[in-house]
Amino acid sequence: MITISILGLDPYVVRGISKDVTPKLADIYETSKDKINFYCPECLYIHDGVEQNTWNILVKVEAPMKVKVMEKEACKILHQFLKDACINMEIIFNYYSQDNYYEFINNEHPRFMTEENLVYEEDYDEECEDEDEEGTIEPYLGNVFEGFEDKINGKGK
Repeated sequence: MITISILGLDPYVVRGISKDVTPKLADIYETSKDKINFYCPECLYIHDGVEQNTWNILVKVEAPMKVKVMEKEACKILHQFLKDACINMEIIFNYYSQDNYYEFINNEHPRFMTEENLVYEEDYDEECEDEDEEGTIEPYLGNVFEGFEDKINGKGK
C-alpha cells in the first residue's frame, strides 16, 4: 500500500489530480492502482501563524521499502502533477517494512467505492413515520415551546 498525504491543498483539487496521477505512479511502482491511495484533509497548513495553503504544500509518501529505488521518478511525477496547484512544494518519502503492514479486507463488498458502485440516499426505500402519501416529510407546525414559558415564569411544574 502506498499512501500519499497532501497538506495545504484543497481536497477537491487533489481528488482530480489523484485520478490523473494514480496510473502514472502505479506504472512507476509496478503495482496495481488499487495499492495507491491519497489522503488530503481539509486543514490549514501554517507557518509562523500565517496560513500557507496553496502557497506552500507538504507531500508525504508512505510506501514499502521495496519501492525505494523508484523514489526519484515518483518524486518527478508528483511534482509534475502538483506544481500547477501550488507555489512551493516539499516532498518527504517514508518507508516501512512489509512486516509492519496489515490489511483486513471484507470480501463481501467491493474493495473500493467507485463512480459505478456508489450508493445514493435516494436509492434507499426506507419508510418514515412522518411521510405523507406522496412520500414527502411534513414539517411539525405545532408550538415546540408549548408549556416552556410557563416553566420559566414559575407557573409550570
